[in-house]
Amino acid sequence: MPDNKKYKPDFARVIAISSGKGGVGKSTLAVNLSIALSNAGKKVCLFDADTNLANINILLGIVPSQTLEHFFNNDRSINEIITPGPGGIDIICGASGVADFIQFSPLQQKKLIQALRLLEENYQYLLIDTAAGIDETNISLILAAPYLLLTITGEPTSLTDAFSLLRVLKKHHFQRPILVVVNMSASRKSAQVTFKRFKMAVNKYLSITQVYLAGYIIDDKNIPISIVKQQAILLSEPDSPSSQCINNVCRRLLTSFEKSKQLATPFSDYFSEQVLLDDIDMFKGNIEPISSSSNSLQTEPAELESGLKQKGLLRASYYARLLGKISSQDTCT
Repeated sequence: MPDNKKYKPDFARVIAISSGKGGVGKSTLAVNLSIALSNAGKKVCLFDADTNLANINILLGIVPSQTLEHFFNNDRSINEIITPGPGGIDIICGASGVADFIQFSPLQQKKLIQALRLLEENYQYLLIDTAAGIDETNISLILAAPYLLLTITGEPTSLTDAFSLLRVLKKHHFQRPILVVVNMSASRKSAQVTFKRFKMAVNKYLSITQVYLAGYIIDDKNIPISIVKQQAILLSEPDSPSSQCINNVCRRLLTSFEKSKQLATPFSDYFSEQVLLDDIDMFKGNIEPISSSSNSLQTEPAELESGLKQKGLLRASYYARLLGKISSQDTCT
């Protein structure tokens, strides 16, 4: 256990767990990695952010009394919709069919940002199980989270879709390290080969160099059995090959995080500012909007500023860091 007297983060380490396509075991990884972190003595919250196909509760056989739908539509607090999960984790259960975050009203967006801040203050690890693919909500969550854990398999469709996801992230100026987990691998060597192929393509065609192998998970017959039983493999078969692999990923992440410094700015600040920065970038034409419309680039600056203020997302921390960057640049020149 780390010496909490020497180092205690003010905010949770927030990890977005994503993939280029569905069916690669992303949610199963999110569930079991959360439990592995809890077993290591960490206070963990798992946030099911897939508002279209929420399935964390289904994987675990949980029937939540409150979900994100109640949070947004029935004026429940974030604490009221927390569901206790197996292995000592807490879960924010998603609700299928809830509108994307970008489409929420300004009041709903502000409420979610405040809720995220509260979760960051109350947990050591906040794992965000995002939707697969490149929809607006998914991209916004990944851009906001300090850490990205990308799940891939050796299938060509998985690799190409994951590549496409990173290509979209690069257009949004994503520059943080990418931690890759190779899932459903036949062997350690096979996982290394898959990762090497993927990393070479990303380096060559996207010029993204910060791509690291966080680990691999062996193709284990116990996993589909655990899914049918709606149990976490780490609890039902703790000595199985896949459970050992998940524990290895957990240990590697913990070792890396303990050696690195926690980001000074919490996830919720990044999340709120990302909406602002995306709107500004799209207006300037620096990036292509994910869901483009014929009028998306026709907004006048005054209208854009007014709309952003109405969203309630102009945070002082953004301007403070922006002014700090300008000041630093002036000093250097």
